[in-house]
Amino acid sequence: MLRKSRKIAVKSFYINGTVITMEDDALYAEAVCTENGKILAVGAQDEIMKLYKEAEDEIIDLHGGAMLPGFIDGHSHFVGVANAMRQCDLSSCESFQDIIDTMKTFKEQKNLPEGAWISGCNYDHNFLKEGCHPNREVLDQISTENPVLLIHASSHMGVTNSKGLQLQGIDEHTEDPSDGRYGRIRGTQIPDGYMEEKAFLRFQAGIPAGSPEELMKLIVEAQKVYASYGITTVQDGMVGKPLFQLLKAASDMGLLALDVVGYLDITTASDLAEEECDYAGHYHNHLKIGGYKIFLDGSPQGKTAWMTEPYEGEKDYCGYPIYNDEKLQAYIGLALDKKQQLLAHCNGDAAAEQYISQFEKELALRKDKDIHRAVMVHAQLVQEEQLHRMARIGMIPSFFVAHTYYWGDIHLKNFGEKRGSQISPVKAAIDYDMKYTFHQDSPVIPPDMMKTVSCAVNRITRKGRSIGENQKISVLDALKAITKYGAYQYFEENTKGTIAPGKAADFVVLDQNPLTAEPEELADIKVLLTIKENQVVFRKGEGNE
Repeated sequence: MLRKSRKIAVKSFYINGTVITMEDDALYAEAVCTENGKILAVGAQDEIMKLYKEAEDEIIDLHGGAMLPGFIDGHSHFVGVANAMRQCDLSSCESFQDIIDTMKTFKEQKNLPEGAWISGCNYDHNFLKEGCHPNREVLDQISTENPVLLIHASSHMGVTNSKGLQLQGIDEHTEDPSDGRYGRIRGTQIPDGYMEEKAFLRFQAGIPAGSPEELMKLIVEAQKVYASYGITTVQDGMVGKPLFQLLKAASDMGLLALDVVGYLDITTASDLAEEECDYAGHYHNHLKIGGYKIFLDGSPQGKTAWMTEPYEGEKDYCGYPIYNDEKLQAYIGLALDKKQQLLAHCNGDAAAEQYISQFEKELALRKDKDIHRAVMVHAQLVQEEQLHRMARIGMIPSFFVAHTYYWGDIHLKNFGEKRGSQISPVKAAIDYDMKYTFHQDSPVIPPDMMKTVSCAVNRITRKGRSIGENQKISVLDALKAITKYGAYQYFEENTKGTIAPGKAADFVVLDQNPLTAEPEELADIKVLLTIKENQVVFRKGEGNE
């Protein structure tokens, strides 16, 4: 469990800071009183102290910091973040040689024996000197005795060496799945080590997991990462049966200090919602089944997202779908029959269209029009007309808006100025009076909420280009996405998302007020404290960063 700095007091009073409640009718307050992990009172300091203060109660001095509701993760892969901690981080590599050297050093530092997997994550071909993915020959320079796997920054593709291909029996006779492919040596059917989408996911599934003891330690460490960014509610956005058992074990062992919401793989684990009724729709030891998840396309920076028009420089290549319309409608029907929230990974506008249109088609067959707050995850290239239709049926977009910085330049290259500049159209969603959330799809990028707020407000790429001025939003609107609207997405608006009496004492304390900070300073705002149900789960400077 994350370290707790103190025992629960009878009551706690938070004073001497700026309290940003995120409530519409009273955005600011002077003080907050909590009791038994919940908020008791919010308002003027003198009044609250007079009404509620007793001798044994504790006073918490915020020292001028800004206190907000605990941040809520709109979408990520919690166990993926845990797993990434045992992988070699390749995000700073700028060439194939950098990758080779970094992975060799990692192998030596970890003292990995012959035959053990050597895994690296977060390489990005878009930022390598060679401008392409490495192949098996490059990875064979890391090792020929150990299987090697590199996971792309998008998590939608990767590369293995000759040993890895051999161990999983992938050769010139292996056929591509309908929703993925293996790279081939030019002019042959011999695999070159590259894999994308379903081909890559199948390969990953064949790699042995770590020991239960190791995985539990990593789960604890992963929580520290989220807490360091002010997050008190976390998502695991694709949970199969083995992964759920892992999370359930962590929950039973009391290892979860943050709330974790898991979304079941609708194609393999839909029955768990009934079988694990203690977790369905409500928390048990900080774990909850939130609903179902489905993938409808791939990655825009990896050029596997499904588009209605070809990628720039391509004659007719538009990416590709995962399911046909009939199959998707059947899955939507299953979710609606079971009254479960459905999250769908949609990056391209064709994938967005498929999700919306099949929902519309299924709803037309039903008297009950409740879609149970279905979510379009990522919504990178969703069009304004599509947002309008989403608004009409109550579908929530969860934007990976940090793409504007991390891959904005790549999107302009892949889609051209007109399409590329309009990625993550948050302002358009606001104009349609929609509720929306933000996420980082961690481990794709760190779950840095203030960096994400900065991206939504400023929309500046790595190269310093402005991308979609018309889609910039205010700081307050950005904060809504990671607080009150995040709570709404999880059906928890009555218990989380704002600082109000009766809600959970989930808080984040920042070193400055984001509502008065200069826009260019937003990404530099630091988390001082993260508090879950009145317990400190992160304190800056205590070695848990």
